[in-house]
Amino acid sequence: MLFCRLSFLALLIVAISSCGGTEETPQENAVTTTYADLFPENISTTTLPTLEIPGWEPRELPELEQKTVECLSKIGIEPVETTEEGPQTVTVESGDTLGVIAKRFETTVDEFMRANSMSDPNKLKVGQTLIIPRKRSEERDFPDGPTVITQDLSCNIDSGLAAYGPDLQPIGGSGKIEVYVSWPRIEGPRESPKVNGRIRGLIQVEIKTFLEEIIRNIERSGYACRAFVDRCMWLQDNYEVMLATDEYFSIRSDRRILLPNLVSFQSEIRTETFDLSTGKPMTIDQLFNPNSAWLTALSEVAIAKLANKEWTDERMFTGAGPQITNFSRFNLTKGGLVLSFAPFTVGGAGTNDMSITIPYSQLEAFWDVSGPVAMLSRNSS
Repeated sequence: MLFCRLSFLALLIVAISSCGGTEETPQENAVTTTYADLFPENISTTTLPTLEIPGWEPRELPELEQKTVECLSKIGIEPVETTEEGPQTVTVESGDTLGVIAKRFETTVDEFMRANSMSDPNKLKVGQTLIIPRKRSEERDFPDGPTVITQDLSCNIDSGLAAYGPDLQPIGGSGKIEVYVSWPRIEGPRESPKVNGRIRGLIQVEIKTFLEEIIRNIERSGYACRAFVDRCMWLQDNYEVMLATDEYFSIRSDRRILLPNLVSFQSEIRTETFDLSTGKPMTIDQLFNPNSAWLTALSEVAIAKLANKEWTDERMFTGAGPQITNFSRFNLTKGGLVLSFAPFTVGGAGTNDMSITIPYSQLEAFWDVSGPVAMLSRNSS
């Protein structure tokens, strides 16, 4: 999934910047790499040499490291303990019939039979454990779903070091490191603590990884910027709720990051879709009939839609080809399946935050008839 990876280009650029080492190499001899070198189809020719502040000696900065610890503490994302609970169950007691049990849980015999793969409702045994089917949305006229609360997390760190511009001249003032995350928390469903805990954990790891990378970079090369002068090191992550029902919760984040050797920020879309009956994230194959050629059909539809998008090129035949890993970034919505793609896998510049929407009707023959898409299709028709 999407949630813990840096943009491919950002990682590559960071790797390039770290290759400069600590030798006192004259700036004019620094190895440079261009966007055109990395991606020949890209018309940009912005060079990306490693920034080396004159006279800077690599060093440890314990005070700055302590500020990052305080930043994480201020954000206050505390670990959430989750248990691997399965679906809710009931044990058959003497005198029980499937009709009596179904009525007790305000559902139907058919729903119980489907949830437990039963062919005969009369073959119950005392002590038998049955999965309680969750109520279907169509039975509740597609309710609004759980309460969603948006929480803003932010911290600003003053590095205490003089900030330098792309010309390696001091620009006045000290450099800043900024973190801003707007994330959703749900309330109501029984498994919501699991969902909230997973999202919290992903954000915590992301912020920690970002800050550690920035500190390593500053300790190695000082605070030198290619853009945004004294605030060229920041992370922004904004989450958007795509679907919120009592059964499913689908979110996406527009992750933007600016690192020292980038001339502009890099963006990336990451996604998660949760089954609220278990609190676990879903995978794309759970939406489709496993006995159908759904992967080939999905790939063909995706490629056809990408062909009409700006910035895509022949890479889309690989990046959206019939491999399940290509479609790990997806969202359920009331109107269709929204697909996003890893940066630069379906084209050049401009594809970091590209997504396409496939109406459910376009793959009508391939969905799991008892799965979430079939339910959403019925309720959106």
